[in-house]
Amino acid sequence: MHDVRRRHRLVGRSLDGSVVGPLIGAACAAASVLALVLALGPGGRSADGLLHDNVLNNAVNGVTLGLLAAVLTRLRPVNRVGWLVLGVAWCNGLAVLGEGWALASYPLSLPGRGAAAWLGSWTWAVGLIAGVTLLPLLYPTGRTSSRSAHRLAVAVVVPTVLLGVGLALLDQSYDAAVPGHHLGVNPLSQGRFQPLLGGLAVAGALVALLLGLVIWGHTLRRLWRAQSPEREQLAWLLAMVVPVVVTAPLNLPWVSFSVQAVTPVLLLIGIVRHDLFDIKAFLRSGLLYGALTLIAVAGYFAVVALISTFTPRGTVPSIFAAAAVALVVVPLHRWLQRWVGRLVYGDRRDPIRALARVGRGMSGAAGDATGMLSMLTGVADALRSPYVCVTAVDGTLLAEAGQHGDHRLHLVELAFGGDDVGRLGVAPRSTRDRFGTVDRRLLDVLSGPVAAALHAGMMTQQVAASRGRVLAVREAERSRLRADLHDGLGPSLSGIALGLEAAQASVLDRPERVAEMLPVLRHEVDALVTEVRGIIDDLGPSRVDLVAALRGQVESLTATGHAIAFIHGGPCDGLPDDVAVAAQRIAAEALSNAVRHSGAARIGVTLAGAADALTVEVVDDGCGTPAPRPGGVGLASMRRRAESVGGVLDLDATPGAGTRVRAVLPTGAR
Repeated sequence: MHDVRRRHRLVGRSLDGSVVGPLIGAACAAASVLALVLALGPGGRSADGLLHDNVLNNAVNGVTLGLLAAVLTRLRPVNRVGWLVLGVAWCNGLAVLGEGWALASYPLSLPGRGAAAWLGSWTWAVGLIAGVTLLPLLYPTGRTSSRSAHRLAVAVVVPTVLLGVGLALLDQSYDAAVPGHHLGVNPLSQGRFQPLLGGLAVAGALVALLLGLVIWGHTLRRLWRAQSPEREQLAWLLAMVVPVVVTAPLNLPWVSFSVQAVTPVLLLIGIVRHDLFDIKAFLRSGLLYGALTLIAVAGYFAVVALISTFTPRGTVPSIFAAAAVALVVVPLHRWLQRWVGRLVYGDRRDPIRALARVGRGMSGAAGDATGMLSMLTGVADALRSPYVCVTAVDGTLLAEAGQHGDHRLHLVELAFGGDDVGRLGVAPRSTRDRFGTVDRRLLDVLSGPVAAALHAGMMTQQVAASRGRVLAVREAERSRLRADLHDGLGPSLSGIALGLEAAQASVLDRPERVAEMLPVLRHEVDALVTEVRGIIDDLGPSRVDLVAALRGQVESLTATGHAIAFIHGGPCDGLPDDVAVAAQRIAAEALSNAVRHSGAARIGVTLAGAADALTVEVVDDGCGTPAPRPGGVGLASMRRRAESVGGVLDLDATPGAGTRVRAVLPTGAR
C-alpha cells in the first residue's frame, strides 16, 4: 500500500508543470547541442558557415531559450510565458537538429534523413513568428493585458499557419534544408500546388510583419501608460529586444550571435526579479540610441535607393545619403531625447506640462472626489509614480490613485493661506528609486494646486455640514413652534370658543351669567395675547407660573358650563423653566381634549409636586379615548414634551369609563 501511494506521488510530480517544464527545456538544450555536434563533426559544416546561415543562432536560441524555459517553468509554472519560450526553443532546436541530423546521415548512414530535413525546413519560421508576436502580448504575467491584445494574439495564428504550411509543403524550402545536397521534391506535396504554396508563405510572412509592428506599437503604448512594477518589467523586455534590433542591421554576425546568447537572461530577470537593478538608465539610453540607429540606417538605405534611380551606381548616392542622414539625426536626437525622458521620468523637465495635467482635474476637485482623483492621477503621470495619495493633517486618507505596494512614500506638506491642510504622498518610480532634486522641485510646484483644491474641498464640506445643521435646527424649531401653537394657543382658543358659545346661548335667558363669563373670557384673551407675544419674542415663553396658568384655564372652561376640579399640592414653585412649560402644555392639551372630545360630566386636574418629580394628571369620566384624528399631533406632542425633560407620559383609557393622562416629570438635575 505504501509503495502504491509513493508511485502515485511520483506520477503526480512528473505531471506537474514545475517538473515537466524543466525536463523538456533541458532536453531542448541537449538536442540543440547534439545538432551542432552532428553539423560540425560528421556533417562537415564550418562555424562560419553555420553563423552566416543563421544555423548557429538557431542553435544558441535552442540552448539559451531551452534553459530559460526550464527555469521559468520551474519558478513560475502557471505563467504561459515560460511555456511559450519553451515552444520557441523547441522550434529552433528542431530546425537545427533536422539540418544536423540530415547532414550527418550521409557519412553515418543515419535513418530519417527526409523527415529530419523536412522538420528543419519550416519549424524555425513558426518559432520566429511566435517569439516576435506572442511574447510581448503575454509578457510578463502570461495573460493578455486587454481585449485588443487578446484579439491580436488570436490573429497571430493566421500568419503562423500560412507560413508554416507554405514552408512545410514547398519543394524549394525542403530541397535547400541540407546545404550542399539536393533532396528533390517535397515528399508531402509531391511537387503540386507550388505557386499557391509560395503565395501562402509570402502572405503569411507579410501579415506576420504587419501584426508584429502593431503588436510592438501596442507594447510601447503599454510601457507609456503602465505603472510600477509593470513598467519595470516591460523595460526589461525592451532591454532584451533593443540590442538585438540595433545589432541586426550592422551585418556583424559574431556581435549578433553574442547579443542573442546573452539577452534572454533579461527576460528571466523581468519576470522573476524585475527590481534587481535600476532599469531606467538603460531604458532611456537604449530607446534613444536604438531608435536613432534604426532611423539612421533606414534613412540611409532609403536615400541611397531613391538617388540610385536617377544617378549611376557609385559613391555619389552614398555621399548624399550620409549627408541627408547627418542633417536629420541632430534635430531628431533632441526630439527623441525629450520623448524618451518623458517616457521614463515623466514631465520633470517640463513643469508647465505637469501643471496642465494636474489642472485638468482641479475644476471638479473642490466638490467631487472624482476631481481630486483626477488631480492625483495627473501628479502620478507627471512623475511616472505608481501611487499618489492625499491625507488629512491627522493622517486620515482622503484620496489615492494607483497601488501602494511596497513603495516608501515621499511626503510633501500641503499648506494654504499659512494653514496646514494635509500631506501629499508620492511613491518613487520603483522600490529602489529615490526622487532627485528635479523631482522634488516639481513636487513643490504641483503641491500648490493640490493644496488649493484640498482646501476648497474642505471648505465645501464645511459649508455643506453647516447647511445641514441649519436645516436640522430650522426643522427642530418648526416642530417646536408647531407644538407650542398646538399645546398653548390651541387649547386657549378652544376655551375661548367654548366660552363664547356658552355666552351666546345664555345672552337672552341668563344675561347675568354672560356678565360673569365676559371678564373670564377677557382674562383668557389677555393671557393668549401674552402667549403670542412670547412666541414672537423668543419662539416660546421662557418662564411660566404653572399654578396660575392652569387655574386660569380651568376657570375659563368652568365658565362654559363644564365641571372641572383643580387640585394642586406639594412644592410647585421654583420649578425649572422647561419642566414648568412642559407641565403646563401637557395639562392644557389633555384638558382641551377632555372638554372637546370625551363628553365627560366631570374632569379633574391634579398637580402634585415632590422633591424630585412633578406629577400632572388629567382624569375624566367620558367615553374613553376617541379615534385618532388624521394629522393630529396632540398625544404625540404631549409624549414628546414629557420625554424632552426626561419624563414619561402614560395614557389609560377604558371605553365608556373615561380617560386618565398622567405625566411624571423629573425636577432634579438631569
